[in-house]
Amino acid sequence: MSRHLIRSVSLLLPLLLAGCDQALVVPTTFPEPVIEPLPLDIALHFTDEFAGYRYREDVPGDAKWDIELGKANVALFESVSRRLFRSATRVAPRPAGAEAARFDAIIEPAVAAFEFSLPSQSATDQYSVWIRYTVKVFRPDGTELTAWNISAYGESDSTLLRPARSMEQATILALRDAAAMLAVDFATEARARGVMPRGVMPMEKTDAPTP
Repeated sequence: MSRHLIRSVSLLLPLLLAGCDQALVVPTTFPEPVIEPLPLDIALHFTDEFAGYRYREDVPGDAKWDIELGKANVALFESVSRRLFRSATRVAPRPAGAEAARFDAIIEPAVAAFEFSLPSQSATDQYSVWIRYTVKVFRPDGTELTAWNISAYGESDSTLLRPARSMEQATILALRDAAAMLAVDFATEARARGVMPRGVMPMEKTDAPTP
């Protein structure tokens, strides 16, 4: 194949791909962090909007994007919570009364914003993704202690023939960024908001860390 033909094909492919619908379901497998669990028994409440979150955007001159993030949202928070707390129980609906009294706190996350940038928009070879979560923490009596914002970012190199794959990778990296911030910073936020006494330390691990 001549250089002229290769160049012609490389210039034509983006035009052929532009306007094609791009749909992806973000994978739901995340590594569990190796951390000392906090001495808290937590209830995890996921709203229907959070568990079924889906982002759609029609980018002029590029494509219609349809990104299913809901199951990945749930998997992310469950994965981190299994290691971050003494116990984490998924509940629906949000518990109240005697049921809520079994827990030290109730956590209810939400997607506050989802944004992305395409190579055609940034004039780079990168797909970039920004996700902002709002993590609400309630006392067992329903009093809101905090609405903690976590901003996460991920980027991936462009894959000419598989733009959805590049977007998927950028989204996964943003989710892992959010997981790291949740795992590292929750104890500080919990102490500041009275979820956990300032003098209380993480529990000593009794099981082997996940590889």
